[in-house]
Formats: sequence, structure tokens, C-alpha cells
Amino acid sequence: MKSIAPYDPVQHLKEILEQQALNVSFKELSAKAGGFDARIQLNDQVIYLETKREITPVNLSKVLEEIKTRYKENNILLAGEYITPKAKELLREKEVNYLDRAGNMYLKLNSLLIHIDGKSAPTVPGKYKSRAFSKAGGAVVFQFLRDPQLVNEPQRLIAEYAGVSLGTIPKVFEGLQKEKFLIRLDKNKWELSNKEGLLLKWTEVLGEKILPSKFLGNYKPVGRNMQEMLAEKEIRATGLKWGGEPAAALLTNYLIAEKFSLFVPTKENILKKHKLVPSPTGELEVYEKFWNHPEDDDLPYVHPILIYAQLMATGESRNIETAEIILNEHIRPNL
Repeated sequence: MKSIAPYDPVQHLKEILEQQALNVSFKELSAKAGGFDARIQLNDQVIYLETKREITPVNLSKVLEEIKTRYKENNILLAGEYITPKAKELLREKEVNYLDRAGNMYLKLNSLLIHIDGKSAPTVPGKYKSRAFSKAGGAVVFQFLRDPQLVNEPQRLIAEYAGVSLGTIPKVFEGLQKEKFLIRLDKNKWELSNKEGLLLKWTEVLGEKILPSKFLGNYKPVGRNMQEMLAEKEIRATGLKWGGEPAAALLTNYLIAEKFSLFVPTKENILKKHKLVPSPTGELEVYEKFWNHPEDDDLPYVHPILIYAQLMATGESRNIETAEIILNEHIRPNL
């Protein structure tokens, strides 16, 4: 297998500027102290380069918080081997300069604006090589996150709760061990490790692998709006569960839902019982459940871990703030 050369964002930036045939003087300065990876002078302006392996909506708020605490200057260039399209959109909204390995770039300085987009970039090599972070593996990891003690239950029960084949379970255990998220205590006992790190990784798997595979379509309610539908108590009697923003609104009373998602056992429940019709522009995104774990049917929303992950994946500040509340009040005490 051909190895991939280490990414050098400084040289990459220089090459892009040369290719664009811009009249920009380029000079690499001594980094000195300060924690940044490089210091570059473009014309009369100095920019500070910070390199990350991958930047997604899930880790973006943490990355930006690190930058805010470490850099007093605003002239930052955030370089990533891979930056997701949504993360790039959010960075532009916040006017944060970025560059990825494919050559997509947003650079806004005093007298210079470069925006290059549309260059295809693969995800970080080996990111999801482990079967623990496949679509089926992610369904198993979800069960472990919601109930860490489940790792010590019979594998047949785990497979039943996750809705996967029995043969998937040993592969998930092996993958989690290799990435140091699962530790063997003795012959018959296991323990999850770095559970918050596992939660963040699973959040990415949810958005990139699980939800796209479970998406049933967009719908709209007949005879009422989404807020009125959200207030309907009948929804909880048929096994439907709100996710994302509406779930967070019900759980915390802190967020007003603007985007709506619903998890259903079968598509027929939606059409027959709740007067919903398919619509390409419908406000309601409908997903098939990817779990069989016994639930509290009195609750109209999904597990807080799933609510948290959906909110974080949006990258929107109001959702991230609510996700942190859910993490502190409803997830950390049980991890």
C-alpha cells in the first residue's frame, strides 16, 4: 500500500499562492514561543498557522475555543488534512481562515480574499477502519454508551438490542480494544475507557454513517404546524420518538426547535397515525430507529446521548450550547 506523505501546510499554502499567480510576498518567520505551528508573513501581514488532523462540526467548537485561548491575534489560518463541507461553511461564517489537504481554502486578510472550494478530499485515512465504527458497529457502540455495563452482558443480548448480527459483536469488541476504548479486567469482565472520547467519535459515525442509512424522507404535517405537532401527546403511544432539536426542547426547556427530526419503528406509523405526507421540502426529517433496547415509552424523545450527538453534528452555536447542558446534566452522571 502506498504511504501518504506527511502534510506540510506551509509549503502547501506557498504552492497555492504561486498557482493563483497572485502578487503576494510569502515569508516564513520564526515560530518562537506561543504554541502555534508556524508564523507566515504575507505582504505586510503576519498570520499564525494552527494544524489539525481533521476538523468537523463535532470538534469545531473545541478547536475554536483552543484558538481563542492561545492566540491574541485574529490572523489565524486553520489547516486540516480533512475539513468537512459543513465545518468549512461554519468557519466562513465565523470568518476563520482555513486550508485543507485537497486545496480548498478561505483566506481573508486586509487586502486579500481567496476562496477555493469544490476540490474533493478523502476522509482521514483509516478513520473508520475499525469495525467498531462501521454502521453496524456504531449501533452497538450506542448501546454501550447508553449503558456501559452492557459490555458484560451476553453477546446475543447486545446484538438483539443493537439490531445487528451476532457475528458483529466480537468485531466491535476487537475494534474498541485496539483503540483503547475497551479494557479487559479479567477473563469474564470488561470496562469501557475514555467514554467521552468514545462519545465524540460515535457522534461523527452517527452523522456520517448511521443517520444517512436510516433516513426515510422529509414529511410535513397536515392541518397543523410543527410546533403544534410537537405538543401532541399521542405521539408517544405509537413508539415514535423526537430527536435532535425538538427532543432537546422537551428535555431541557432551553431550546426552541427550528429543525425537526423523528425516529420511527416503521414508515407506516408515520403515514397512518399522524397525518403526515411526504414532501421534498417538508420540515420533518424521519429516520428509522437503529436500536431495539427496551425504552421508557412515556418519554416522547430519544436517549440524551442521541440528542446530544445530533445537536453537536449541526455545528450551530445555539445547539452546541444546549448539547453541553445535556452532556453535563444527563450524560456525564451515567457514563
